[in-house]
Amino acid sequence: MSDHNVDVVRQSLSWLAQGRSVWLCSIVATYGSAPRPRGALFATDGRCRSGSISGGCIEDAFVEKLARGEHDAPLSLLDYGAHLTPDGNQFELPCGGSIQLLVEHLIPGDEAMQDLQQWLALLQGATSFVREVRIAQRERTYLSGEIPGRDEPGIVRLGYAQRWRLLLLGISQVSEQVARLGQAAGFEVLLCDTRDAYRFDWHWGPEQGGIEVQWCDPERFVERHANAQSAVLALAHDPRIDDAGLMAALESDAFYLGAMGSIRTSERRRERLRRIGDASQPQLARIHAPIGFPIGSKSPIEIAIATLAEVIAVRHGIRMRLQQDAT
Repeated sequence: MSDHNVDVVRQSLSWLAQGRSVWLCSIVATYGSAPRPRGALFATDGRCRSGSISGGCIEDAFVEKLARGEHDAPLSLLDYGAHLTPDGNQFELPCGGSIQLLVEHLIPGDEAMQDLQQWLALLQGATSFVREVRIAQRERTYLSGEIPGRDEPGIVRLGYAQRWRLLLLGISQVSEQVARLGQAAGFEVLLCDTRDAYRFDWHWGPEQGGIEVQWCDPERFVERHANAQSAVLALAHDPRIDDAGLMAALESDAFYLGAMGSIRTSERRRERLRRIGDASQPQLARIHAPIGFPIGSKSPIEIAIATLAEVIAVRHGIRMRLQQDAT
């Protein structure tokens, strides 16, 4: 499983285990335009870096501040965009916004290691949680739930939601590329198939850093794993896999349903789902088919890019304005 915050916490643990101090920065709030969301992480041992909170500009300035002996306090808040640079000018982000950071100076030892180990386990888990930091008391606690509530003076609460998930139906060249891109984008990726002829056609298993195929009925696969933070992608181009999984997905609260195929194939699929699965028009309207943004994609990687771009846009509640919308 790959997640940017997971990678940062894991790297921080590695530095601490090597006896190196770590400065761990969490985005507490953003104002105006800012490239990274609340809760995003960046860590450094003063030389090496992991994660990102601005795309580069803040990270460079932060490491320079460390070189000047700043931020030795165990816990502190820093407003980038409100402080002054060494020449006395107000610091401004290139995007014009400002970011408030929680800065944790972690010293090698059991206390820091145990906290990060607990945090890492929760980030890799399946439930939402809140990390509460009391600055004056130097206390860190973890609470169950999705909504962190309002911050109070001296208390920072950051919520970490259950991870977004891609449920892929069917082994194909496209599903392999979608799995690779999805994992790189921080999704948890799961894949199912039932076709014996494809048992040796999946070339991105755990031994290659990828995922293991779940050999099970697509309907049960979707019923077991689909939730409001899941996208169900029918990529087999085989009704035995795609239709069975989609019929279950139509009954779920998955935020995105998509199916690969031409316009004609997509219409035939909708008719089958209506006739065999008794799907209603509102249910069928949930299916993005042909899948992905219409960018003229032909190769598996192009189709995967178009697909994942649409999934991400829907996840963020964005309707992309396509060229044909203006006509």
